Amino acid sequence: MTAEVALLNKQAVALAADSKATFGSGMNIKTYDSVDKLFQLSRSHPVGVMIYGNAEFMRVPWEVIIKEFRERHGDEAHATAEDWGHRFFEFAGQFHRFSMRDSELAVFTKTASFLRAIEASALVNRSLEPLIADVEARRVHPALEDLEENEFRKNFPELLAKYDDLLHSRIGDRMTKDIREQLPRLLHRLAVADVETVARSGIVVAGFGGDETFPALINLESDGVIAGRLAVSTRSDSQITVDHPADVLPFAVRNVMISMVHGVDPSFLDYSLTVFRDLIRANGDRLINEFAKNEEDRARLNLENAAMSDDFIRVFLDYLRDYIQDMHLGPFASTLQGMPPDEMAWLAESLVHLTSVKMRMSLGPEGVGGPVDTAVITKREGFKWVKRKAPIEALTTEPGSGPGNGMGD
Repeated sequence: MTAEVALLNKQAVALAADSKATFGSGMNIKTYDSVDKLFQLSRSHPVGVMIYGNAEFMRVPWEVIIKEFRERHGDEAHATAEDWGHRFFEFAGQFHRFSMRDSELAVFTKTASFLRAIEASALVNRSLEPLIADVEARRVHPALEDLEENEFRKNFPELLAKYDDLLHSRIGDRMTKDIREQLPRLLHRLAVADVETVARSGIVVAGFGGDETFPALINLESDGVIAGRLAVSTRSDSQITVDHPADVLPFAVRNVMISMVHGVDPSFLDYSLTVFRDLIRANGDRLINEFAKNEEDRARLNLENAAMSDDFIRVFLDYLRDYIQDMHLGPFASTLQGMPPDEMAWLAESLVHLTSVKMRMSLGPEGVGGPVDTAVITKREGFKWVKRKAPIEALTTEPGSGPGNGMGD
């Protein structure tokens, strides 16, 4: 897991990221507390980058790709932060001559988390059609819309055979001819679906393009290169303007930071709205059952009750949004828009620390922790480290030279 945050106002961008990373699964887990997730993307231009999710792109560490990009293309000028982000991913997609084997591994990593669901559908439904229908209802990744099933089958015969063997080993004689025929269709749908899995990497590029007076940010996510297509899409972005003077954007583990800024935990808000809607519908159902004259009246009133409860929820949510804006988001944004860069760095670090504390006090693995790296980016001073783990090169410097002069990797 990862906790990262970007704070933006008209002066600067402040970036903060924790340093904990977990590798493996089940009983074979290894955790490190000194992983770099925040980097300077260019030594010549005011741009930084953060990574979250999968630490590798097609089996190549993101850190290697970032540093190679900085050396080869860091001196290039781009008009916007968005242009920097897309140029970086273009470089990543061509970083190595990725083979079909690499692409097959990317697809397997993306689809493997659905193996239990595939097994359950085969055993319970004796068919994969319900699962196929569910996946087809999901959004297709925009970069994979033209990857047809025939091309998928042609490119990944070994992957399809592997899944056939895996499913057969799990369900035995229940592996019918119909299920065998449905499996490639399901895997194709899963491969092109826009779903979050352990295979997905997130990249946050923030700073100033050459044409930007105020800072901007773009958040891109990728599943890798699949059948020759770079599966990358924009998840969020932010552009500071006179009318939009400040922004706070958490990434990866977000609930604690959202709670801090919005004044309410998003999962609690979702639960409250669900309970409120169910109570309204239950009360309406009670009255309908008591006063409906016949089945026709009951059916009509049930439809009206469902529509009315949805309307109540929308109105209630509007009131909540106004309250959150007036009591929490508004004051937070007003404070942030006038905050100097060093205070922004302190706030960004504090938000990441709060996430770490929350996870430490919760049951389960501590997915966030270690030192928090922070940096600020301004238009003229560029990328500056505020707090940083000692880089490797600092460990070999002479006594008195001091680690971390703010211009390292």
